[in-house]
Amino acid sequence: MPLVTLVKLKEVDERPPLSEAELSLERTLTMLCSFLSLEDLIQFLSSEGFSSLAMQPSPWVVFELGLYRNHTKTLQLIPENGHVTLADEAMTGAFSGHVWTGAPDNSLVQALHVWVDMVGNDQ
Repeated sequence: MPLVTLVKLKEVDERPPLSEAELSLERTLTMLCSFLSLEDLIQFLSSEGFSSLAMQPSPWVVFELGLYRNHTKTLQLIPENGHVTLADEAMTGAFSGHVWTGAPDNSLVQALHVWVDMVGNDQ
């Protein structure tokens, strides 16, 4: 069973010019995408396709990251120029100041494990 989901939530700034491949990925991300593990998610966030689409100099798009088993447990994921920001609007306490910023690498996996453990046990 998948662990987390990702879907495009909204645009927060003017969209950059997008190639056909980027537009195709954007269309896919308007539907709920699921990932079996946090490592799978990080691999996707680090991919050339996602980086090209979303990792622009200024943030323009926000994604919603959620638990597969409970779609009410969500974070906002904001990609920008080589890093991502997680905003915890539910203020669960998983992140200091309810925000985490860093590269889509093992540090993000660790941060998300804390969040999943915290909200996943609250189902």
